[in-house]
Amino acid sequence: MCSKVFVIFVLVPASFLVILLALNTITSRQRQFQWDMNRKDVTSLPQLDRERIQQRAERLAKALTIQTISWERDVFETEALLQLHQHLKNSFPLIHSSPSIQVNVINGYSLLYTIHGSNNDKNDGVLPPYMLAAHLDVVPVANGTWKVADPFEGRIIDGIIYGRGALDDKSSVMGILEALEFLLENKYNFHRTFYIGFGHDEEVSGFEGAGHIAKHLKETGVSHLDFVLDEGYFVLEDLVEGVDDLVSVIGVTEKGYATLELSVEMTPGHSSIPPKETAIGVLAKAVSALETNPHPSMFGHGPEMDFFSYISSSAKIGHSVLFSNLWLLSPLLSKLLSRSPVTDAIQRTTTAVTIIQGGYKHNVIPGSASATVNHRIHPADSLDQVIEHNRRVINDPRVRIKVIDYYPPTPISPYGLDISAFNLIASSVKQIYPSSVIAPGLRSMSADLQTSKVHFYLVLACSPANTDLRRYVELSDHLYRITPTVLTPVTRGGIHGDDEQITIEHYHNFIRFYVALMLNADQPEAGHLTVRHHREL
Repeated sequence: MCSKVFVIFVLVPASFLVILLALNTITSRQRQFQWDMNRKDVTSLPQLDRERIQQRAERLAKALTIQTISWERDVFETEALLQLHQHLKNSFPLIHSSPSIQVNVINGYSLLYTIHGSNNDKNDGVLPPYMLAAHLDVVPVANGTWKVADPFEGRIIDGIIYGRGALDDKSSVMGILEALEFLLENKYNFHRTFYIGFGHDEEVSGFEGAGHIAKHLKETGVSHLDFVLDEGYFVLEDLVEGVDDLVSVIGVTEKGYATLELSVEMTPGHSSIPPKETAIGVLAKAVSALETNPHPSMFGHGPEMDFFSYISSSAKIGHSVLFSNLWLLSPLLSKLLSRSPVTDAIQRTTTAVTIIQGGYKHNVIPGSASATVNHRIHPADSLDQVIEHNRRVINDPRVRIKVIDYYPPTPISPYGLDISAFNLIASSVKQIYPSSVIAPGLRSMSADLQTSKVHFYLVLACSPANTDLRRYVELSDHLYRITPTVLTPVTRGGIHGDDEQITIEHYHNFIRFYVALMLNADQPEAGHLTVRHHREL
């Protein structure tokens, strides 16, 4: 009797579950997306000539010698920015002399290029304009820590271009313009109007650069952009645990942030007669409560679950079983993520106590104490929810909470098979990197670039700051992020770190991507199909 009960209530359900997990895994591994099926071979594109691959690399290297450092908000190297403007003019004469291209200097140092398409009749079924974005500025460098070349030397050694900005983000600036110049050389006439926007202060705020570009567009009658593509993610090589193929991550959202001040006011006194509780003690308990009670996991409420679902077809079998069955196993994966602060950051709002202020003399009990708390807010979270969580876990009305600074998470841009803009970008990526797997990503605002592979692939982020896309949220619902070059375990540490670099070959493919994207976006069915262009050149 017991054996029958065991078979009916244990063995049969367990067998059914195993079969279901196996079927889901098999289905997932056989799945193909539209960008896999519709992509054309790279020979369908105008071939970016290799004869001038070295010249293009040298133009990038020259841009890396110009020290366009942003130090802090409103403090940047203005003369260097103007030097970079001149370098762009010298490097791309066709762009800067074309009657169909308008160049505006925005707020003194940012640049906005308007490429006027031949089909400007909005009632003629013409697709709305789009924008390619990048930034001119770079972060400061630590003195004496670069081993291969000086950070602003712009050296090319053994086929590798070294310099601050090689990946973040002058390769985007130069790569976009190289692609446009190439198409102009080949007499290509654009049908669709589009914009190229280069901000000058992305590394410190983006307010003076991209913020003013967005303002200029709205003031000149541009109320809607089909999509905006900016830097952010990479084509990851040997960085995704359980996946041997390249993984091309297209970012669809970014975390927000909030800086809060916790303050406590109590009666001051002399240390010889201490009260039972002091302002510092009350504040210390509040800080401890925040650190020991993290914000709840939002796994499954952002794009992080779909990231794993998308890569499951290329994952090794063990990982594929997990990633293909998140309907059941998502709590397990969430638990695995929570084991490390680096991986945990992708699934929840994070809390970091960064400044403590209190006493001023060794024998005086201060009457006040304060702490600065920085939150990086998950897209499924909100400022009100963050503050409510903090009040609940602190559970002490003597601790006042004040918002010092806040910027919300960017809305999650739509993605998937039925989203034309996402398909357009994904198809263009596949034309250049045909073996890569496409996945949507959440850009976390902080990531340890030196962590192991298992950490990196879950964080999906490479920069400790937001992109300029947050300045364009009023212009488009389709805000995407990818830096279309291969990132490896060797090169990932250079972003905001030492020996930042990009190979000449990877930079060549970088430019090829933008050639593909511009041509694909210029088609009547942009985002749905990629077509041959030979007849148009």
